[in-house]
Amino acid sequence: MKIVTIIPLKKKLRQDNLSYFTAQDAPLGSLAQAPLRGQQITVLVIESREASDLKSELKNADWQLRKLTKIKKVSYFDSDFMAAASLTADYFASPMGPIIKATIPQAILDELPEIKTIIQAPAEKTLAEINAIQEPDEERLARYKSLIREAFAKKQSIFLCLPTSTDINRIIEPLKKGIENYVLVGHGSLSKKEQIDFWRKALTTEHPILIVGTPLFLSLPRVDIRTIIIDRENSPAYKTIVRPLIDWRFFIEQLAKQKKIKLILGDSALRSETIYRLSKNEVMPLGSIKYRFTGSATNQIIPLTSDKDKNSSLEATNERLRERIENALDSKEKIFIYSGRRGLTPLTICRDCGTVMTCDICHLPLAIHQTRLKERVFLCHKCGQLVEVEDECRNCHGQRLALVGFGAEKIAEELAKYFPQANIFRLDSDNVKTAKKAEELVQQFNKTPNSILIGTELALNHIDSQVDNVIATSLDALLAMPDWRASEKLFTTLLRLKQLARKHFIIQTRQPEEKIFSYITSGNLIDFYRDEIAERQELGYPPFKVLIKISIAGHLPEIKKDISKLEVLLEKWHPLVYPDLTKNVKGLPVLNILLRLPASLWPDPELLKILKSLPPTFTINVDPESVL
Repeated sequence: MKIVTIIPLKKKLRQDNLSYFTAQDAPLGSLAQAPLRGQQITVLVIESREASDLKSELKNADWQLRKLTKIKKVSYFDSDFMAAASLTADYFASPMGPIIKATIPQAILDELPEIKTIIQAPAEKTLAEINAIQEPDEERLARYKSLIREAFAKKQSIFLCLPTSTDINRIIEPLKKGIENYVLVGHGSLSKKEQIDFWRKALTTEHPILIVGTPLFLSLPRVDIRTIIIDRENSPAYKTIVRPLIDWRFFIEQLAKQKKIKLILGDSALRSETIYRLSKNEVMPLGSIKYRFTGSATNQIIPLTSDKDKNSSLEATNERLRERIENALDSKEKIFIYSGRRGLTPLTICRDCGTVMTCDICHLPLAIHQTRLKERVFLCHKCGQLVEVEDECRNCHGQRLALVGFGAEKIAEELAKYFPQANIFRLDSDNVKTAKKAEELVQQFNKTPNSILIGTELALNHIDSQVDNVIATSLDALLAMPDWRASEKLFTTLLRLKQLARKHFIIQTRQPEEKIFSYITSGNLIDFYRDEIAERQELGYPPFKVLIKISIAGHLPEIKKDISKLEVLLEKWHPLVYPDLTKNVKGLPVLNILLRLPASLWPDPELLKILKSLPPTFTINVDPESVL
């Protein structure tokens, strides 16, 4: 008889370390089926001991053991994978089960296909190390091709990880040229049948393979994978926004360390944390790190308003920018205009008292949009609430409301007035709902002469070739976001736009003196990193501190009581309790506590025990995108 410790593989379940008994062998990493809360769920065995060794413990236990229904697969996950999941669970104060669940498609868990793998581990061992590549996309892709050829020659496979299926679609065609039979693509948009076919081929193809996938396929047990590449390393999409709240880059690094294989971090602009680690020799460069990017396009910064009309202009484009657009259209050149916001205008402010028009539910700024019936409404981009545009300030009842900033919809509306002969396309989440539609719209833009594409980051993610003229506008509000990564996100976005421009790259801004814009136009990455890292050290942000945000939503009297009790428990770590309330998408009040710990002291076992014991009404977010 065996006494096994299991963890449920269910995303929304926070329980770990439940005990069952079974007469079957159930070694570490086995998958089983067990009764829990009136249903049969898939569980993972993390420990198995003989019942005879636990006689006294079982005799004195005040609970009754239940029997495992059945063992589905013996040793499905190896000990290295389990160790990486455990370390990740501790760092993010998360249960281990949901993390493992997120690395294996549900179709595989449901079917657990019988696969007789014939893959052998390479005779030559890989040197376990972390390397970094910072190069423009085209050069970095060429470097990856060289690495793939070298790996294949050594009978080794490579896992190239990207954050989304859209990122995969952007690079897969040039990457697989010449090795089509040995490239497998895996992401969550595949059907169940396609996911099972992928899994089967990945474990039965004898020749080394290149796996291009999202984190959903990280649990693939192919023994000849000796290199993992994290591309688009700077993408915020690696940080999950639903439970388990983890950063996949951390998990992948732990997995590479446990398996003693090579890890490569690649992007045109790496995260500031990675650059800092390069300076400390914790990460080694793969070749020279490029800190200057000039590109082939000319660069220009156009102030949105002059000193004379700074307070009067309500147009999204000024005369100088429209002149540039007119010249491009006369030359039959294509134009992509990037807007940092969707809608007509992202902010409405009272000129008398400075109050910003905000959502009643989640307290974020309301943006003006136009409906199909040409009516203008306020829309909250977080919770989706629609309200009528108001004529007076809610605070002082003044009627001098000003529109601040411009969204993609406003830019499209304005350019249609100034350039009626141009073919104007708009690509944002208001008018395009699927990736397929986005791709079709970009193709239409590419084929249409005299065309202008106006879009948000959604458009940027689907444009797969250079555009003659790239214009970045409506960027100023991004610098005021309550996000400690705001500067880096803006810098990275501008660098991507600059790489996209074939002839001209233009930034239109109300803050032409902002250093980020001069760093981008000069291609000076190193000075941006120096400023960013110095600022983070001064303000106590990663990589110098670990931020832990603990949130609870509910009825105000109850959550105030809960947060007060937690504040006492966390007194040793000097918690900051936010004085202001926010609301979640259900309209419930939210209270937050923020902890700042020296990076070297996390995970703290004592603090971790407290955090993991909190009920699921609390949300724990380590290194959150926003501290508010």
